[in-house]
Amino acid sequence: MGKSYFPQIEKPIAYEGPDSKNPLAFKYYDQGRKVGGKTMAEHFRFSIAYWHTFMGNGTDMFGAPAFAREWHKSSNPMDRARATLEAAFEFIGKLGVAYYCFHDRDIAPEGATFSESCRNLETIVALAKTYQEQSGIKLLWGTANLFGNPIYGQGAGTSPNAHVMAMAAAQVKNAIDATYELNGENYVFWGGREGYETLLNTDLRHEQEQMARFLHMAVDY
Repeated sequence: MGKSYFPQIEKPIAYEGPDSKNPLAFKYYDQGRKVGGKTMAEHFRFSIAYWHTFMGNGTDMFGAPAFAREWHKSSNPMDRARATLEAAFEFIGKLGVAYYCFHDRDIAPEGATFSESCRNLETIVALAKTYQEQSGIKLLWGTANLFGNPIYGQGAGTSPNAHVMAMAAAQVKNAIDATYELNGENYVFWGGREGYETLLNTDLRHEQEQMARFLHMAVDY
């Protein structure tokens, strides 16, 4: 890693006790202190969420972006992804946290085609693997963003369109591969677009069975 995005923080944030006046110090969390036979770090496996921490731009439903992130300056999506990854590992290291987690589309941009999206993810995963080896930071879990693309507006694993369900399955396959490549400790299924809006237009039993098939395919893989 070359550029520093947080130069004002020169070393990892440390525990200084409840009487510390340092705003960038832990007052109660002492990661090496043992409680009940385990360290605090073992009890509390804090993980930095990539999407809110590094990808959020401060937009709300009534306003414009409020954050001007240094790592978002490039007009090239892949250059932004590389810069964001570099900033993320610097931030996580200086915070002294052992883990991070992500959606596939957080760390790598969606391409013009599904194949391009897969190549983008492979490129960034290779870089993330290098950063993990250099820093000791680990991946707690990965997941697939099956809600951001408008194609998933009526569901992913529960979509009534077979082509959409197939695309969702392929995306999960690639997200599992990425998580495995980075030695992730878990894989998460978050169905942000799954389920029904109203029973008036949904065969609930069929939808549940379809979601079950989707999950079984992932387990079989």
